[in-house]
Order: sequence, then C-alpha cells, then structure tokens
Amino acid sequence: MSDGDDVPIPPSLIRLATSLHQYNAGSIDSANKLTFSKSFKSSGMHHPATSSLLRTLDSNRVDLATSLTSKDAAGVEGNATRYLPSIRRLLLSCEVQPDTAVLDTKLNFQWRGALEGDGPGGTCGKVRSSQALMFEVSMTISSIAIAHASLGCSSSQTGDFASSVTNFKKAASIMDYMHTKHLPQWVSLGSSTSEGDLPIECTSGGCAGFSRVFLAHAQQMAIAKALQGDTINFGLVAKLCKGVQGEIDEFVKMLRKDAAVHYCRLPPPYLKYIAFQIALQEALTMYFNARATWNKGSEFGLALAMMYDARSMLEVRASVTSRGIPEDIENSNSALYVLRGELVNFRSHVDKIVEGWKRDVDTVYFDKIPNTVPVASVLKKGMVMMKVEPWSHSSLGDPEPVPLSVQAPAPPGGEDYSAPPPTAPGIERTDSDLARELQAKLNAGEDV
Repeated sequence: MSDGDDVPIPPSLIRLATSLHQYNAGSIDSANKLTFSKSFKSSGMHHPATSSLLRTLDSNRVDLATSLTSKDAAGVEGNATRYLPSIRRLLLSCEVQPDTAVLDTKLNFQWRGALEGDGPGGTCGKVRSSQALMFEVSMTISSIAIAHASLGCSSSQTGDFASSVTNFKKAASIMDYMHTKHLPQWVSLGSSTSEGDLPIECTSGGCAGFSRVFLAHAQQMAIAKALQGDTINFGLVAKLCKGVQGEIDEFVKMLRKDAAVHYCRLPPPYLKYIAFQIALQEALTMYFNARATWNKGSEFGLALAMMYDARSMLEVRASVTSRGIPEDIENSNSALYVLRGELVNFRSHVDKIVEGWKRDVDTVYFDKIPNTVPVASVLKKGMVMMKVEPWSHSSLGDPEPVPLSVQAPAPPGGEDYSAPPPTAPGIERTDSDLARELQAKLNAGEDV
C-alpha cells in the first residue's frame, strides 16, 4: 500500500521549482566621456567641498561602470550604493541653487537597460540618454535592485535559499520604492521625458511589475526550503505554488497594461521563461494538492484524478494558447533546454506515484476516480507570503548641498565685494529667470 508521505521529493522537482532567469545589471555607455568636474568647472571646482564632491562623483561613476561591464553583482551593489549619496547630493545642490547651477558642458547620461532585449545580441537594451540628473539617480537605484536579483540567482545555484530569499525581497522592495515614491517625484518636477525613451527599470509600470516577479522568485526559494524539511505540509506548498503562479501572471498583466512599449522590448528568452514558470507552477499546485488530498485518507480517487491532471500539465503544450509546458523545452537552441532532463525525471516520478496509487485504489480503497477534477476541488486562490519592506535611499544618508557659484571666493585680504561679480571665461551669464529655466530643463532631461 502506498503512502503519499513516504514518496520523497526528487531533486529534479526542487531544481525545476527554483529555476530562474539570470538577471544582470545594465551598463553605462561611454562612461569616460562624462566628467562632473569638467561640466561644473566654473561653478563648482573653486569651492573645496564642491570640488571634492565632483571628483568623488567622477571616480565613483567609473567604478560603477567597470563593475557593470564585468557583471560583478556584488561590485555593482557596493559601487552603486557608494555612488548614490553623492549624485543625490549634487542633484539637491542644483535644486536649491538654480541661479548658479551653470554648466560649462552639458551632461548626457547614457545607459543600456538591464531588462530589455532590443540592444546588441538581444541580451540588453539600446543606449538611452537623458540630461536629467534624476535619470542618473533612477538608473543607479535600479542597478542596486537588479544587483540584488543577480545575487539571489547566485545564492539559489549554491542551494543557499535563505540568502536568495533575502536578496530577491530586497530587489522587490527597491523596485516598489521606485514605483511608489521615487519616479512619481520625477513626474512632479515637470519632466517632459517620455517613458518610452527610458529603460523599463526606470518606468513606474516596469518597476511595479518587476517588484511582483522578484517577490515570486523569493517565494520560489521559500518553497524549496520547505521541501527540504523532514515534514512537508503539501497543502501549504500547493497554496504557495499557486501564489507564485499568481504573482507572475500579475507581472505579465501589469506590464501589458502599464508598460506595453517596454513589454515588447523584453528578451524573447525571458518571455519564454515566464511562460514556463506559469505552466510549471500550475502543475506543481495540482501535484501538491493531490498529495495533500491523498494524505487526508478519505478521497483517494479524487487524489488520483488530481495527479493525473498534474501529469498532463507536465506535457508539452499543443499550442501557445493551450495548457502545458512551452515547446521550447524540446529545442536545443532554447535557454529552457537545460531543464529538459529535470522535467523528464519529474515526469517519471509522477508516473511512479500514479502507478502505486492506481493499484491501491483498485485493490484496497475501491474509491471512484472522477473523470475530471471537480471545480470545487481545484485550488483557486494561492498564498503570497513574501511582502515588500520599506526602503529609501535616505537610509544611505541625508545629503547636504554644496555651494555652486560662478564667482570664486575672494582671497584673504579681501576684494571689493560691492563690485559686480566677475564672469567666468566662456560663460555667458543670464538673469535669474533664465537660470531657473536652465535648472528646470536639467531636471526634466531636456536639451540645455
């Protein structure tokens, strides 16, 4: 006689349940062409505090660009975290001193998005540019989030699911902050930048969607941890799998609705991975629900019907609109192909359970096996145990503005401060209204 509790969870199930797309942060294009100390030479380099800040910004930005290029997730997280307070300090300085925030050469921030695939090779986004300091701040914050997602992938591969949960929750929390707090502030400043001109991780709809999918990844890791325990609550795991399916489904719906232009830019392999996870989590939900039902000790026929259903969901789908695993799992050129062996092994595991249960139902329990799983027995609502946590870049320190002015400080012994301020070479001074307009364009990302 078979006992649902006695059938161990195969390693292939855990590997399938924790399968992830490898997230890597984007990149800064032509990093050496932009230097803050050159752009703010006349208005900032003669102030010791400002000069120090500008040189720090130049150094930190090169460090960040280098770690982005090398796909060093820990380096990206550390360098972006060091760079962020400094770039925020410069942004604040310009905001509170619009009359004197004068540029010798315009700033032009160029980034390739991490999550899009319309760039070279389909693995990154095209170069997208903006003159807005807020764009640079936004891409720096999103780089921290994606670095945590990358670290979550690495921890999963080594079996450190607890660390993976922590990193994916941090990634989700930062993306949620971008969606609810940071990006609305950019809009309130009167930005004329179109969201279609920005990478998806710098848009409100995109950040909202990826916050959900990162939470789903965190829950995948929690499921894996639960499956490694001595006692498994199959009913709870079924609800958690349904929760993962629901979060990823919601991710797709949100992007199609609120970031349709960017959804079309997502790399095809990533969209196939998303389709695979939705189908897999649906199958796992039915599988664990079947085992929970069998262990109740009363509805053996129903449990067997559920396991039949789970097994059918593990087959390759007949079309893109039908139920089942995406056909790319059989394509050796597809990124999903690496999971084919695990899927075959898991199917074999389910077949053995079905064989043992069928024998017991026919010879011991004599329970009726329904032709289809009754609607009332299908798990309709999942459980989402992962939640975002408060995050703010102010936790890295509140910035203090540094002085910006075209007039250099008078040397000891004094000059006549009542005399008109000198004009810096190459700079044509305007009245305060034009200076404010200049700063507004700087923040909005318009040409100056």
